[in-house]
Amino acid sequence: MASELGDVSHTIDRVEGSVRQLEQRLVEFTDQYTRDQVRARAEAELARLTTDWHARFEQRRQTRALAHGLVHALTKDALEKGMVDKDLVAACAQERMLMDRRFWLGPAVVALAARHLGKEPQMRRARAQAYSIDQARANLFFTLTCTRLGELDEAARWMDRYLKSLDPYALDEGFHVVLDAVACNELGAQAHAYTRQAMRQWLSRLDLAQATTLETQVARHMGDLGNAPSTQQYQELSSLCADHWDALHSGWKWATVPKATLAHLRQAFPGDLDDSPAGHAESALDALIDRHDADEARLASRIRYLELVVEHSGDEKTALREHTAQRNAARPVNLRTLLVNAVFMPEAVHLGEEARLLALRAVWPHVLSSSEAYVQRSRSLLPRQIDVSLGEWNRPLPVDPTAAVPEQQMVDEVRELIEERTHQKVESVQLNRFRFLAAVVTTVVSTIMAFLLPQGVLRVIAAILTTAAVILAITEWRRVPARKQELSREGRDSARTAAAVLNRALTQRVTFFTAWHKNLDVAPQLATWANQAWRSEAGALEGGTRDDGGNKKENE
Repeated sequence: MASELGDVSHTIDRVEGSVRQLEQRLVEFTDQYTRDQVRARAEAELARLTTDWHARFEQRRQTRALAHGLVHALTKDALEKGMVDKDLVAACAQERMLMDRRFWLGPAVVALAARHLGKEPQMRRARAQAYSIDQARANLFFTLTCTRLGELDEAARWMDRYLKSLDPYALDEGFHVVLDAVACNELGAQAHAYTRQAMRQWLSRLDLAQATTLETQVARHMGDLGNAPSTQQYQELSSLCADHWDALHSGWKWATVPKATLAHLRQAFPGDLDDSPAGHAESALDALIDRHDADEARLASRIRYLELVVEHSGDEKTALREHTAQRNAARPVNLRTLLVNAVFMPEAVHLGEEARLLALRAVWPHVLSSSEAYVQRSRSLLPRQIDVSLGEWNRPLPVDPTAAVPEQQMVDEVRELIEERTHQKVESVQLNRFRFLAAVVTTVVSTIMAFLLPQGVLRVIAAILTTAAVILAITEWRRVPARKQELSREGRDSARTAAAVLNRALTQRVTFFTAWHKNLDVAPQLATWANQAWRSEAGALEGGTRDDGGNKKENE
């Protein structure tokens, strides 16, 4: 029966293993089937929405293609040389506008074609039509097309209108590319000056309208860059200054803010500015032409989500997470957040170093004021002396790391104090006379009773009582020297440990406050570094300014 039970148990184990494998395969099959169904529905909806997209917005695609062709320099050259018929260009542009009268790019294309053909009245009317549909995009389109045609004065006027039509609370990726072009002086010095003036006005509006100011945001990011002192490195000093260590910790961290900020800026702005044309204006123009309108954007967002579902084989959670990340990355931000991210979180914005230098110029007064504020707060927490306590021993010490401190004298004081306390503890250990005498008396009495009582239970009890009393008396007699020896050993160990802790704390005091003072001395280097960065930027802009007809004063 035992053998048969063993076989049955083995068979049951195999069946359980098979059932678990089958369950796992069933779960995998169910998940895969669910994902396949989700993917099939996504593919079907994607096909339907793609068809709907082409049916609704095919005309816009053709308008965009025509716009790309008209803004190309070869098109203007071909018209001037007669390789392209002017009537054909005018007819194509007017047809694109008539196909979708709600699309701003249609009249913008007509205006550009009329400009190529020299039809000033038609150009102005078409510009007005595009402007009435979408002010910001129309202004930017004419700014960039004038830039491509080399008419920087006209481009600057359109740039001024474009900046006035923007909402500083919602600046999209298109403004990022424009900011890159402006910073690289591709739109001219006048457009550069207009942009900086508009940014100053926007910042004033934002600071008045919102509770959180630009300086508050800058100070918060700079504070996050500060480095706190290592608790492990200053463990003994923090334990001996426990009462005011929190204030010392905060003051030391705030003192590191200017140094950490300078290190961050040196890394974020290495100064390797490229003198070659960056082509940001052309990229901005192409991106502007291809950018979806509001009705297109909603449908395009849904199509992109379905494409991600198909790419991830029906995994809706992963697709939704990636789609949300993409939407958040493209979400418009206010100017203050854009500038702060450009300086302190360059990986969060798609801006070149020139544009980030322009952003740094805008926030630089707040960087300096925040740095000075952190230095002042740190100095206010830097005491003239600190109280070092080790048990009952207490001694004030100067925070000046160069001040002479009698280290050996303090160590000897601590040792003498601990030895004195140990001696008092040793002397306080005395024989418990009552317990000892009681044990002796009990021993004598129980011994006499053990001899006098007849054999039996009473004699056994008396003998046991005698033995216990003897053991108690001997224990009490030996306890005193053993306890004194133990206290003496503990006192020696405590004195040795306290001396080592105090020695390390005194060394850490010098290191701690030396580093504190050095960090405070870094603050003036921020202005020195800024002057070097400004000279690099000014050199790049001055080269572009000479090409723009000597508007150096405007650039400055």
